[in-house]
Amino acid sequence: MAKGFGLSICLGILFLRGAFSKSISNGTSVENRLDILEKRINVFEKQMENMTDMFTNFPLHPVPHSQRPLFYVELTGDVTLNKNSIVKFDVKRVDVGDNFNTGDGIFIAPRSGVYLFSWTVNMYSNKNTHTELRVDNVVKGRQIMSLAAVGHLATTRNVLTKVNGGDHVWIQTGTHYTDNFLDETQNVVSSFMGIFLQEN
Repeated sequence: MAKGFGLSICLGILFLRGAFSKSISNGTSVENRLDILEKRINVFEKQMENMTDMFTNFPLHPVPHSQRPLFYVELTGDVTLNKNSIVKFDVKRVDVGDNFNTGDGIFIAPRSGVYLFSWTVNMYSNKNTHTELRVDNVVKGRQIMSLAAVGHLATTRNVLTKVNGGDHVWIQTGTHYTDNFLDETQNVVSSFMGIFLQEN
């Protein structure tokens, strides 16, 4: 805004200087030059008023932090899931608005907007896992892992997506494996989180 304001001032000054110089070169009287300057100043003042109104009425709709849905949940214990099974993260660490249900593993979006979702899958050697982020049963992101004898490994996938109020969001296994394994080792667990960023 400051940049645009400064540009308008510079243009206004150049405008006035141009009018004044032109009037002198044409040999007009002092009264005529003053009349031209007065008109130019009136135009410039009107432009400034319009800019002030524009900045004053600029639509800003900040969302208070207390109204920003946010959750972070974890999965305790080793879990093996068949194809197309919802991962039921059973421990809430954070749930602003109480929108995540640990009973069924589903987050219900309380408001429309852009959300950032992230889920981490912790695995172990010689295991397979295919997981998906779904919004109202539409796949928005996938992770597919198949480990050799490498020990423990955790991977994270992030997805930025639009969500409508009332949409159901969850993590489920995909169609690749019947033995999707999620591991817990020394409190290193699989997790799922979602953050409301802004309105559409």
